[in-house]
Amino acid sequence: MELEVTWVRAIKVWWAYAWRNFLAIIVSVVVATILGFIAGLVMGAAGANPSTIKAVTFPLGFIAGVAVSIIPIKMILGKNFGEFKLVLVKAE
Repeated sequence: MELEVTWVRAIKVWWAYAWRNFLAIIVSVVVATILGFIAGLVMGAAGANPSTIKAVTFPLGFIAGVAVSIIPIKMILGKNFGEFKLVLVKAE
């Protein structure tokens, strides 16, 4: 049975996503920083200038951050929110 979309229900879903996404962002920033540092060291040792290193590592960090943002969505699909459950239903 379909329930009405209310602000309270929307906030519950948003909060379930928001805090998980916040944690995912923190983890991805830490991992991207470590990998970017390593890549910067390797590229610097190979003679690349700082602007080239930034041009390579920034897009890679951005792509990693966007890719990680799907994890919280996957985590809340199927989650039971008490009076409702977030599921995907095939469109007719």
